Amino acid sequence: MTSKNPSITSRRNRTKRAITIIIVIVLALAMALSILGTFAASAASTTDFSSISQNSPILGKQIVGDSKGVSTINFNYVIKLKTNDSQILKPFVSSAESIFAFSSSPAFARVYSFRSPAPLGVLRQALTGQYEYLELDQSVTVKAQTTLVANALNPVFTNDPGFTGDPANIDRQWALPKVGFTNAWRSSTGSTDVVVGVIDTGIDETHEDFTNTRFAEGIDLLTGQTIRVGTNADDNGHGTLVSGVIGATPNNGIGVAGAAWKVTLLPVKALDSKGSGTSSAVSQAIVWAADHGAAILNMSLGGLGFGHDTTLANAVSYAYRKNVLLVSAAGNDAAITGGDLDVNPVFPICDDNGENMILGVTASDQNDIKPDFANFGKVCVDVSAPGKRILSTINHDPVTGSFAPDSYAYASGTSLAVPYVVAQAVLLKSVYPLATNKQLRDRIISSAVNIDANNLSQCASGSCRGLIGSGRIDVSASIATPIVAYSIKDGDVVKMRDTGVFYYISGGKRQPISDFVFNQRFKNAPIIDAYQSDVSQYPIGQFAEPLDETLVMMPNDPTVYSMSKGLRLPVTYQVFLLRHYSFNKTNVLSFEEMSSWLIGSFLAPPDGTLLRTPGNQTVHWVVGGVLHPINYNFYIERGLNIFPVVYVSDNDLKGFSKGEAYIR
Repeated sequence: MTSKNPSITSRRNRTKRAITIIIVIVLALAMALSILGTFAASAASTTDFSSISQNSPILGKQIVGDSKGVSTINFNYVIKLKTNDSQILKPFVSSAESIFAFSSSPAFARVYSFRSPAPLGVLRQALTGQYEYLELDQSVTVKAQTTLVANALNPVFTNDPGFTGDPANIDRQWALPKVGFTNAWRSSTGSTDVVVGVIDTGIDETHEDFTNTRFAEGIDLLTGQTIRVGTNADDNGHGTLVSGVIGATPNNGIGVAGAAWKVTLLPVKALDSKGSGTSSAVSQAIVWAADHGAAILNMSLGGLGFGHDTTLANAVSYAYRKNVLLVSAAGNDAAITGGDLDVNPVFPICDDNGENMILGVTASDQNDIKPDFANFGKVCVDVSAPGKRILSTINHDPVTGSFAPDSYAYASGTSLAVPYVVAQAVLLKSVYPLATNKQLRDRIISSAVNIDANNLSQCASGSCRGLIGSGRIDVSASIATPIVAYSIKDGDVVKMRDTGVFYYISGGKRQPISDFVFNQRFKNAPIIDAYQSDVSQYPIGQFAEPLDETLVMMPNDPTVYSMSKGLRLPVTYQVFLLRHYSFNKTNVLSFEEMSSWLIGSFLAPPDGTLLRTPGNQTVHWVVGGVLHPINYNFYIERGLNIFPVVYVSDNDLKGFSKGEAYIR
């Protein structure tokens, strides 16, 4: 922090001061009430298990103890029951909440959230056959690391003092001319018929720079209360910040100009005053917004380790099928997340359900260079957009947390890049109102300016080629030519007339199909003969992947991989034996094909396996394909001491996907 007592702008003194913020959204998994921090001390004193027999484990067997042995720490869960009888949960919880009570969709019937001290594996065993899925309700966290500097907003043009037509003027709204909004406004400034759902901390609609901005009645999902038009529902400031980028009132002589002059903003509050929330709350927000007229969703949020989050995946799919364009942030702070979403995915941006249902956005600066904080990745990131030193509206002092009405801020983060893409979609939708969400996504991707040459060392000290999407958005180019329905669309298999190459159209990209995958997946699919001009709007993506659980390997490389949702998961030799795999059923594919798929974490041993390393006493229990550390008390009270433990190397243990600790 560079200032302990920042000067805050108020309506009374009318002093036009801006607060400079460098916002870093730390996407951190805080599962099970942050018990991982609690476990760290416990694991250090774990009783030595080295006397346990080093034999093959008894697989798939878990002991359900009585209530006396269950941890007193409560876990957050989401369950979809097979029947309407929620009373079956009564032995484990005091109450369960139907989280989609507002929705009439059968996909979200019988979905409940609840808290219980029983670990996931115990609940799954006890409720076997009575649920469709039972998962941890994972955390979405938005935190801010700030630096405050007072800076006067002197008028640049005749109206909004924060506006500029100079893309190099980083003290004003440089991003608007940089990505072509100023040229695109000649064709359209948006339409209030286009509704944007802002899933965030709420919006302060009383801000002075929202005077002529159109709002719709929203909802606070934390309280269940309606957000009335013209009220302040933002107790954090983040939602107001991103909303100003989209739709701050232009040409009013104060503050800044929104990128979409005409738009209707729909506030959907899913995050609390600390900028934190859960996966289930975000899922609720997506479904609610889709059911209440949103054509586009702004999701400047995320969380690490989304894993197999069925509720969120279903919500994303539901909105996508209702023709909603979902736009989400890549996330910040490479030092914490590893930067590469292909290695450390975050949600919801990576929750694409294999169809690129979410338009993923990372950040760029005024020189089209990816900032150090911005995450990257082949699969999850589709485009880049301005996200460094962005001037916008805010209503809370980020240092003290106190209410700061009618304030302005400089902010940096992929959170700020998302609303520029959303505003671009608003302009496109206003000009081409019949355009589908897929067509909007594809046009935004295909019209972007390639900036790989500007980013030769910005992605983990290496080239960003293919890791920051198709390029930096170009609003003017995207709006210049009509959006028409293509004869070739997602899900089609095409054969090029000139080369004979087969492609699978998926997620707005054309994926080359190898002979192996063609015979496995597409042998009986209808084939469309096509010329290059028929598919030119679809950039080439990764190879079409084999079916899940297919074993594959490269020539002259002994590593075996198991395919899972487009990822190739390395299989250690021990896991290969434990799962009774055979080299006779392992398929050798080309290096080019294999290298186009992302490498995930190591394939876990079968559920129920207990693991440890020779040099560390901590034992891990495999549940749902994830390794969970356990302490000695839990090990004894759950009856796990009757099972043998498998010893693995330190390197192998690091490669497996880890979950929350089970402690007593």
